[in-house]
Amino acid sequence: MEAKWDGRRSADPSTLSEPLGPGRTRAVHLDFDLTVDFVGRRLLGHVDVHCTRNVEGPNDGEDWELVLDASSNLQVTAIEIAGAALSADRWCRDEARKHDILGCAVRIKLPQGPPGERLVVRLFYETAAPTEDGEGGCSALQWLTPAQTAGKKLPYVFSQCQAIHARAMFPCQDTCECKVTYDAVVRCPAELNALMSALKVAGPEPAEQADWETPEGCGKDWVKHCFQQPVPIPCYLVALVCAALESRRVGPRSQVWSEKEMVDECAWEFEDTEKFVAAGENICGPYKWGVYDLLVLPPSFPYGGMENPCLTFVTPTLLAKDRSQVHVVAHEVSHSWSGNLVTNETWEHFWLNEGLCVFIELRIIRDVYGEEEAVLQLANRLKSLSESINHFGNDHNFTRLVPDLSGGLDPDDAFSTVPYIKGMALFCLLENHVGGEKRFAPFLKAYFTKFGGATVTSEKLRDFYLEYFGSQAADDPEIREALSGPIAGLDWQKLFTSPGMPEHMPPCSAKPLEEAKELATKWAAARDDTSALAAFAPEDIRGWGTTKLMVLLDSLLEDNKDGGGSLTAAGCERMASCYGLLSTNCELRFRFLRLALGAKWEGGVEPAKELATSQGRMKFTRPIYRALKSYDATVARDVFTKHKASYHPICSKMVARDLFD
Repeated sequence: MEAKWDGRRSADPSTLSEPLGPGRTRAVHLDFDLTVDFVGRRLLGHVDVHCTRNVEGPNDGEDWELVLDASSNLQVTAIEIAGAALSADRWCRDEARKHDILGCAVRIKLPQGPPGERLVVRLFYETAAPTEDGEGGCSALQWLTPAQTAGKKLPYVFSQCQAIHARAMFPCQDTCECKVTYDAVVRCPAELNALMSALKVAGPEPAEQADWETPEGCGKDWVKHCFQQPVPIPCYLVALVCAALESRRVGPRSQVWSEKEMVDECAWEFEDTEKFVAAGENICGPYKWGVYDLLVLPPSFPYGGMENPCLTFVTPTLLAKDRSQVHVVAHEVSHSWSGNLVTNETWEHFWLNEGLCVFIELRIIRDVYGEEEAVLQLANRLKSLSESINHFGNDHNFTRLVPDLSGGLDPDDAFSTVPYIKGMALFCLLENHVGGEKRFAPFLKAYFTKFGGATVTSEKLRDFYLEYFGSQAADDPEIREALSGPIAGLDWQKLFTSPGMPEHMPPCSAKPLEEAKELATKWAAARDDTSALAAFAPEDIRGWGTTKLMVLLDSLLEDNKDGGGSLTAAGCERMASCYGLLSTNCELRFRFLRLALGAKWEGGVEPAKELATSQGRMKFTRPIYRALKSYDATVARDVFTKHKASYHPICSKMVARDLFD
């Protein structure tokens, strides 16, 4: 549907493209033809942007234009329309509006034509290569040397385009307002495999030999892989990986991919994947994407997971050897509906993607693992929300559900658990106001049907909620009462824009939760009392799962910016030896080490350095570096400076701001 123009070229403050208004065109499909150059550490080739002219033509004396986002260091070398090269006076980089965060748009003057006409613009380009110390380069791509991989013989590259890094990997309308389908041909050395956030329709097939150097470990043969994504997606969901990858099937529509050295371990860890997809369908409606594969990336991947359609990326920190961390897959599966199918219109409404996703995730966990596990997971989420709000400050713009990102603010800076958990809390409130899950469950399916393939804002959600339950009122007296009572009393503007903790939190109580908190109270009370500390024993936590242990540690962590805690150095030393917390999974080590650094326990320093440098998942890396900074700022900065080239560009950027700004 053509967007109605309100005088703006875009509703999105995070884009320089102009998909709206008279004389503008809107991208609807992309055709990629790319080569992966590991020696030059670049992607190069061309993209055909299929675009449609808006319903209003340009003003008199003006040209039709296609305006695309591009990072400042993305090199566009030539542009063609209908096979004819555009002259220099028909396209340019918009240097007048160049922005440190948003990039430098490409403006293309188009031939005359009628409104509604579809045309194809071909852009030849290549991504920027990073320097040896990791500076510069394409912010969407991380290039790994063979030494940084599990196999140690072949190179590896992967992308991460959320939030606004697609423009660094290809010129595009990098705004959720514009959803596109895409096809792609990707060429790479024959020893490597290529995957995308799409269905693989062909390959590997022999391809012409490249004119540039072949990476070490590879022969002269090149192959091509062909992909198709028929469901419209925003550009941040375009994803690419090229590496020595193998797969194992774990379900009727799922494979797990990784390097061969760990693929069997990965397949065991994620064998419940189909249970999550099926549970998601029960809650949200049919799964639209055909396949649901998982790719376990190298440790530098900056997130727990990334919901790329058809191919979810996940961090190897989930490989806990007990399946205790696979709930992250429940979250990423939920994005198949919330985020991928129905997408926030701008990054200011990111809570719609993530808040609803956490709401659905907790239902999936309940349906697959039971009520107790869901309650324990909820407790951990609520704790993380209070930590995020405390980190920013209770009145900070980024603690609002709908932050103000105008003025060129970087959406990466606003990233935290706030949209996830505060958003989930609002969906719980909306469900409670209509009488619970029985009435809210049909609304969710109706929401995904109504907005499937489209974008939403907070106001669109509000209006549909009122419209949907308004239509139920005549036949349901309880809904009628709710509409005139608690729903009528909602201050929607306050819900969307008030900073700080939400006024209404979902209830969270369970016996295991109370047991964990009681043990935390005993540890906090022991302080430096030698006899009290000696009374603790491994039997205290016998039979406890990871999630319950996380509640214990979260209860000991104070809500302060640097991680602090209720233990003394002596308490940390005793807990480490008693419960083995320095040799456990990342979730537990992460929490314990923040306690240790907050208590100034010297025994936690080297393990904290190891955790910070052995992986790049920002959930762990950023808080650990902040805790190290609080312990000794010089140590934290020295460790980061030495290892920054090993992190993904997004992680490196954010940690640098934490340590040096």
